[in-house]
Amino acid sequence: MIEDPKKFLDGFKDAAARFASADKATLKAFTGLNENALQPGALDRKTKTLMCLAIGIAHGSEYCVAARAAQAVEAGATRQELLETAAVGLLMGGSLSFGPILTVIMDTVEALFPA
Repeated sequence: MIEDPKKFLDGFKDAAARFASADKATLKAFTGLNENALQPGALDRKTKTLMCLAIGIAHGSEYCVAARAAQAVEAGATRQELLETAAVGLLMGGSLSFGPILTVIMDTVEALFPA
């Protein structure tokens, strides 16, 4: 389980840089797909990123929760928007996502929006 979402995100950036050294083409293809999918169109970047967050929650991916929540905040998401997105993700994931991911969601939101 991710203990510190901010520390995780720093470690993830480092791992991505190390992977780029080993396989730049794959990382470039993946990040290109990510950027293309999140480009504003009928939906803005923030909405699309919140959708990614909900899907990550529904799938129980701690990594997606931490990364997509931070990206959503960068795109202008509020604490309340993160929490409402979490509710939708938990709804769609059911009890299989609720138990394992709830702590990660709250720790991440609280790290991004300290009291």
